[in-house]
Amino acid sequence: MTLVNALLVRLADAVLAPLAGLPPLAVVAGCALGSALAVLAVMRFTSNQAALGAVKRRIHAALLEMRLYNDDLRALLRAQGEVLRHNVTYVGLSLVPLVITAVPLTLAIAQLQAWYGYTGLTPGTPVVVTASVSSGTGAALPRLEGAGVEVTGPPRYFPTLGEVTWRIVPRAPGPTTLRLVTAGGTVIEKQLHVAAGNDVARRSPVREQPSFVGQLLYPSEPPLDAAAGVTAIRLPYPERLLPVAGQAVHWLYLYLALTFAFVLLLRKPLGVVI
Repeated sequence: MTLVNALLVRLADAVLAPLAGLPPLAVVAGCALGSALAVLAVMRFTSNQAALGAVKRRIHAALLEMRLYNDDLRALLRAQGEVLRHNVTYVGLSLVPLVITAVPLTLAIAQLQAWYGYTGLTPGTPVVVTASVSSGTGAALPRLEGAGVEVTGPPRYFPTLGEVTWRIVPRAPGPTTLRLVTAGGTVIEKQLHVAAGNDVARRSPVREQPSFVGQLLYPSEPPLDAAAGVTAIRLPYPERLLPVAGQAVHWLYLYLALTFAFVLLLRKPLGVVI
């Protein structure tokens, strides 16, 4: 998974970095359009379009029968059974393209989340950095440092939570690297991006030890070495919300809604049965 993420990060950066100056709403809409076209293409070439069309007609016919014979209990029950049976057939016919599209779309959403899911930390505003540490850390607490970042005060250790926290104040806008130095001299790095206005950049709130779910949700940085004694480092990036019709909307809801809308709008012009 780490190698896959490394390749996907390079690919996503090559595509999204040149678009960072555009309004996020426009980029998300463009990505939704591309996703809809990909879904329709997969549906067209991996599903039995004739069978899908036939089963949809049977479902419509059964629904019409329910409407026409709603005063005949036997006919109504028979039509409901037909609807259920044909729906099971429809799901079976759609299963292959659904599986084919689910994996790449999930990976693409993880990359888009890194670019458009968070805003940067504000210069001059204190935040708390948290590191999850293995048991037995005791008095030998790690040290945190980083260019353009002021660490205010000593680290605080919470044994019951297995966490060490630092209060930091970002000073300079732009990307920088936090360096966590353990008592044994091991250096663990965590990328940090301080906001310069409402800029768009790759950000990851968590870097943790290897796990499938963790690498799926936070693909931007390689996992931590399990032998370092630090299991995770977390930054409190604020979520980015996009203005839509006077409302603040998370980009993922907008992306999914637009993808679905584009699929419905383009399926007939492109001759795809879904």
